[in-house]
Amino acid sequence: MDAYTIYNKPENDVNLLHWGHFSAPDAFFALKIGQKTVAFVSELEYGRCKQESTFDEVVLLSEVRKKLALTDSNCFWPHFFEYLSKTYGIQRFFIPNNFPAFIYKQLIEHPQFTVDFDEKFFKTQRAIKTETEIAEIRKACALTAATLEHAKAILKACETRSEQLYWEGEILTSERLRFLMESYCHEHGGKADGTIVACGQEAANPHCEGQGALKPHQLIVMDFFPCLQSSHYYGDMTRTIMVGTPSKEQKRMYDCVWECQKHLIAQVRPGVSTKSLMAFAVKFFEDSGFGLKRTENGCEGFIHSVGHGIGLDLHEYPSVGNQEIVLETGMVITIEPGLYYKNIGGVRIEDDVLVTKNGCEVLTHCGYELSL
Repeated sequence: MDAYTIYNKPENDVNLLHWGHFSAPDAFFALKIGQKTVAFVSELEYGRCKQESTFDEVVLLSEVRKKLALTDSNCFWPHFFEYLSKTYGIQRFFIPNNFPAFIYKQLIEHPQFTVDFDEKFFKTQRAIKTETEIAEIRKACALTAATLEHAKAILKACETRSEQLYWEGEILTSERLRFLMESYCHEHGGKADGTIVACGQEAANPHCEGQGALKPHQLIVMDFFPCLQSSHYYGDMTRTIMVGTPSKEQKRMYDCVWECQKHLIAQVRPGVSTKSLMAFAVKFFEDSGFGLKRTENGCEGFIHSVGHGIGLDLHEYPSVGNQEIVLETGMVITIEPGLYYKNIGGVRIEDDVLVTKNGCEVLTHCGYELSL
């Protein structure tokens, strides 16, 4: 029989969080045999893990140590794996790429059993969401949308003075709006960091968080991706807005991205290849006069993939790019085309969609107006 093993903190390996829906500050060992999951924890976490987690079995690691009766603590792991092999009938252990090297080194020096890597399993096992997971992602998406609407309300209430935006008598900066968004999210059961509020030329860099005063008549990209405090499931949404009147070029670029996104969402269904979605977006922008350009300062145009999977992690399988991955019912992905030009700024529109039996369902609901 094969088994999959993880030794890590849940915050550093969301597969561990997925197995037991249990968060702990320290690393612990877990085992997955078929559909059964087993956690081996310390006395500190034993009671809470038994009460709160979804592990099928919770074992005190100290009791295993007593059974092994080892005098040399340095050889614990090979004997522990041998114990697991005999207790659960395991012939082969699969480990993730982030498995601790010091343990792996001990194991391969004692070849009583097979230890191997299975990158595909650990990468893809969370791709199809259960009804419970989908319900949590819906909650995360609702919080994401509410926070973006809160941010838009702040921007709409701003006054313009000396080509800067003022809110409640003070200059509204990227940093201030980001703080207001993340504080609102925390007050409503989420947690977020790294929120993107990028204005003008900064918005031409997709991962620029933004800094300094926000200005009227410039494109502002707000990319917000919180997770729920209770379950750690993510939502992810981007809106591009402006306080003031857009130029013809800004409006043309925005309309092109929005039209592309609508076409992409309409194509999402089981059996569709992520590569075909990527190819459609590339051709759509090229035919619209916004093809990829390489400049001395980098690249301009459509410079990233169409989207990515989302769930317990912000970016997870499947990637919606040039890889040949077939969409399946129950996957949750983002659709986020964008265009980026140094002399204009950036436009990105992002929503989360659930692949359904006959198509898809958009999970994020927030207005698409450009000008406030």
